[in-house]
Amino acid sequence: MWAKNGEACLPEVLRRIHKVIPNESVCHRILVDDHSTDRTVEIAHDFNWDIYTNPRNGIPSAANEALKHVDRNFFVSIEQDVLLTKDWWDKIPTYIENPSVACAQGIRVHMDPTLRLLDEWQFVVLRRKRLLSSMDNNIFRTKVVRVLGGFPQSCPVCTDTILMKRILSETRCKWIIDAEVISLHMRAGLKASVEHHYRMISACARTQLCAENEKPPISSLFRIFLTSPVRAIQIAFAKNSPNIVWAYPLLRLYQLNIGLKWRNAGIPTTPVLNNCS
Repeated sequence: MWAKNGEACLPEVLRRIHKVIPNESVCHRILVDDHSTDRTVEIAHDFNWDIYTNPRNGIPSAANEALKHVDRNFFVSIEQDVLLTKDWWDKIPTYIENPSVACAQGIRVHMDPTLRLLDEWQFVVLRRKRLLSSMDNNIFRTKVVRVLGGFPQSCPVCTDTILMKRILSETRCKWIIDAEVISLHMRAGLKASVEHHYRMISACARTQLCAENEKPPISSLFRIFLTSPVRAIQIAFAKNSPNIVWAYPLLRLYQLNIGLKWRNAGIPTTPVLNNCS
């Protein structure tokens, strides 16, 4: 696990890990702290995790620091705000018993019921584009990740997507995503979720292997917002959820507002790549 200021979620997440993954199957509990200013380190110590400090900043660096301390054939990676579903251990590790599988994972959805339905609707599109990969509830075959030189550092955001594409193309191993194994994302409300997503888009390095190839133009965000009431009605009927009628347009309004804020603040369309280091 790599964590930064995870105090709000960490106790519940760690308790769930201890319940879901049998003690006898765990050799080490490794947490890399990304210079937290809250009680993240203290909480991890209370749960008997080994704590290491990220030598730089960001997920790629933290993931590689954690990888240095792995001395077994397999390791599990879990994000600080992902609450594992109770059957995760019963289902996901079974895939990696196949020697051709390098990674197996479930998916995660928002804890809020309405936002969860929107997540499920969006997953249909993401699955077609093969963008459901993550590193927040995975089991990895250690030697495959090490053969590729560890976790990719070419982008501070798309580490998971780039790693998956490299595993599929360079090792011919498989990356399994079981969309029936659903954990919960302990994110804040709608606005906070959109702000987080847009920060990630804006920080993406736009490499050829990245998930985000371009930053959404403001004109596109305007168009999506203007058509969102019609789309909301379609989704509400499909998911049998009247709340989506107001939640989806609000999500798109937040997205437009944040896009305008970033543009007015002069955030560059293509971030400087050396930020990754």
